[in-house]
Amino acid sequence: MKAILIPEFVPDPSTLRPSDVPTPTPKADEILVRVTHCSPQHADVLHAQGKHQNNNAKRGWCFPPFILGYDFAGVVQSVPGAGGEVRKGERVFGAAIGAFAEYICVKESAVKRVPDELSNETACAMSGQAVSYAAVVNVAKVKSGETVMVSGASGGLGSVCCMVAKALGAKVIALAGDAEKAESMRKNMDVDLVIVMEADWIKQVMDFTNGQGVDAVLDNTGMVNDAIRCLAYFGRIVILGFAARKGVMEDVKMNKLLLKSATVVGYRFGESGRRYPEELQRIWDGYLGMLKTGQLTPLFYGKYKGLEDVGRALGDLADRKVYGKIVVTVADIQETARL
Repeated sequence: MKAILIPEFVPDPSTLRPSDVPTPTPKADEILVRVTHCSPQHADVLHAQGKHQNNNAKRGWCFPPFILGYDFAGVVQSVPGAGGEVRKGERVFGAAIGAFAEYICVKESAVKRVPDELSNETACAMSGQAVSYAAVVNVAKVKSGETVMVSGASGGLGSVCCMVAKALGAKVIALAGDAEKAESMRKNMDVDLVIVMEADWIKQVMDFTNGQGVDAVLDNTGMVNDAIRCLAYFGRIVILGFAARKGVMEDVKMNKLLLKSATVVGYRFGESGRRYPEELQRIWDGYLGMLKTGQLTPLFYGKYKGLEDVGRALGDLADRKVYGKIVVTVADIQETARL
């Protein structure tokens, strides 16, 4: 099969091209999925470069050689002999290292069925964004009438944070990295204010909130110190995703937290789900409910077809060109799977 193999870490992920590798054979407790779509994200750039926390020499687990990629959707090709809830031919989406390939073997617990109301493309785009729903609803506990600020608002996690907060009745300030991206966000996103992070951006936040500051910040880029300056008294900051600019964690000024009586919460979605499976199921029920009713819709960026386009996608992500979510069509066989 074709796959994006990482034999060694690469400084420039845009140079990556598909390689011929053996098609995986599922273990006794695994299913085999034919990948129809995959969705590159910033974490994949860091994984390819060896800068992600999972690549840490002492505490990490992701080392070359490995197949890159995480979010995917596809069609089940085979299931364990004993069988489970997932059946051959069903459409599924999920997340597991090795997604940038024509086939992937995963445990059944790593996937969910694609609801009939959704396409594989949409399911793939939104596969990793349940963390955004949970961060806004369960962790930040955003309420109607509050003001929420979202960093990295043009990206996959950030854009869904904006959508969920709006669905809950909050006012949303979306932060953008440059004027061009901000203009696209104003046209395509339902938010109350888009601010380019230039010299006076914090003043713009405070002016919008009449000097009070925002009630909650969803930070998935690594800007806690700046977030504190924008925060209302007793405000909340939730850190989600890999919140580090260029892979470097910031040092937080703790005295600033004290002065604002601020709460800062780190949210590790995967581990939380493993520890509290019942809560995870409630999160997925709520998240998929918003997707099926159209309260959440993916914001697609560009057109990418075939594993040959994964390198271009990673380059666009690294260059911060992307707003919304990239989805690469690997194989267009999902309609056959419905029969």
